[in-house]
Amino acid sequence: MKKIFFPIIIFIMLSGCNDDNSFEIPELFEIRVVTQDGEPVAGATIEGGIDWDAFKVQTNSEGIAVLAENALKGGVVIYKTNYLPISVYKIIPDNVYILRKTAKQLNFIGNVEGKAVRFRQNELITLDYQGTYHLYSYNDQSVSEISSQYLNDSIIAIPEFHLIGSQLWIATHNSGIFVYSIQNPSSPQLLFSLPVTGYLGPFAVKDSILAIGDKWEPGPVRFFVYRQDGYLKEVSRIQNYFVRNMLFIRNNLVITGNSESLPTIFDISNIASPKLLYNGLDWEYRSAFFYNQKLILTPQNAYGGENPILDYKLLDLSNPALPVQQNIFSADSWLTGLASDNIAYGNYYSHNQTTSILEGDIYGYSFQTIATVSERAYAGVAGAFPPYFIIGNSLWKLVDRN
Repeated sequence: MKKIFFPIIIFIMLSGCNDDNSFEIPELFEIRVVTQDGEPVAGATIEGGIDWDAFKVQTNSEGIAVLAENALKGGVVIYKTNYLPISVYKIIPDNVYILRKTAKQLNFIGNVEGKAVRFRQNELITLDYQGTYHLYSYNDQSVSEISSQYLNDSIIAIPEFHLIGSQLWIATHNSGIFVYSIQNPSSPQLLFSLPVTGYLGPFAVKDSILAIGDKWEPGPVRFFVYRQDGYLKEVSRIQNYFVRNMLFIRNNLVITGNSESLPTIFDISNIASPKLLYNGLDWEYRSAFFYNQKLILTPQNAYGGENPILDYKLLDLSNPALPVQQNIFSADSWLTGLASDNIAYGNYYSHNQTTSILEGDIYGYSFQTIATVSERAYAGVAGAFPPYFIIGNSLWKLVDRN
């Protein structure tokens, strides 16, 4: 009997697994998304879940989205370009959610590739990660590529570049540094290259001095002297510093890293023996970015509950030996850069994939998000020439709301 009974049980179990009626069909429910004026928001995205439970649904012309049962298991975010995203801890069936219009809006102009090398009225030069140089013309209605050029077979990955005058300095992952003249924007010309070894990261140039840091390991910061005939010699190095950004200010090198280096400043009057002038330890802040000869410190955390606020610290570096706090101002986004004293950009707090454009005053009290791009915006702002911005491989213009 045992020899017969066991296969029968297996057969019954297999038959049950193949029975379509054994699977529960998820129940569906609706939510509605409207503006602060009660107007339906069409095309808003409701996104949530992890792995197999991940979902992304859009609202119809009436602002209604149909969601499955798994949407009830965790939090969701609701977003749309030129609206302020909201994070919902737990969705409620048949509920109405308010997605507020931004004060201004970003209008899509056209597609571009890469990050801005130079951004001027009607002219845009970009460089993409693979080493292709692009020249565009643009207006309020369209953008046109005038020319593109793959610069060099050795430039296959670009971690960082800088435009110094008409010279475009390009760091590569393992092929050294290349320097091009873009005096004729439609025909970049190789001036020279420097055989710097290693996986390159942040760098800065002053006269005949080149400094290169490492953002992945604690040092070294390497100092070189170079000539335009390709001569290169390492003259000193500094250990134990992660480097996110670096900048020469007169005879000083300013670097930023993590909380233990906000900032760190060296006197390089004697490049063979850099001298530590200042080391900022600020555990309330996690990173920083340069704006002219100023430094903006990014906080570790926000406050404010449902309407989070982040407080940023502004340091004046005009005397690099003694950074001076000029102001603390707030914002409703994680800032990544400033286009001017009054225009900032970053990522919206409740949805990091939404790029924010903000208005305010670095010498005042606060910046507020005035326009957003939520779709195709993962790369953030790749260039700014207000009212024009490169966001998510696209050119946008900031305008008043219709």
